[in-house]
Amino acid sequence: MKPEILIVDDEHDIRSMISDLLEDEGYSCRTAANAEEARKNLQEHPPALVILDIWMDKSDMDGLELQKWIRKLSPRVPAIMISGHGNIETAVQAMKDGAYDFVEKPFKSDRLLLLIERALQMAAIEA
Repeated sequence: MKPEILIVDDEHDIRSMISDLLEDEGYSCRTAANAEEARKNLQEHPPALVILDIWMDKSDMDGLELQKWIRKLSPRVPAIMISGHGNIETAVQAMKDGAYDFVEKPFKSDRLLLLIERALQMAAIEA
């Protein structure tokens, strides 16, 4: 079985769509609707990779803040940031803070799958 991935997004449909896509590819997935759920999930069992929305309603942290928190807790867990409201400055900041990559919504499934494979390969090399 392929590695486990945590999907953090405030939109149920996005979490479900990404989870279904990844499970069809053989990945195991967990989901979180906000930063609080994600932190609890990460503390219980760090995943191999996190897909993280930048702007989350009803959350005490945005994705950029959560990514920094994840890097402190589990520095080897790569993050792919996603956003429907992103801009170049946000993408650059996410990458400076340690994100593997940044993807704008709507995204192509093939591109997301390729980024996931590359991020997991890079994490394995660095381990």
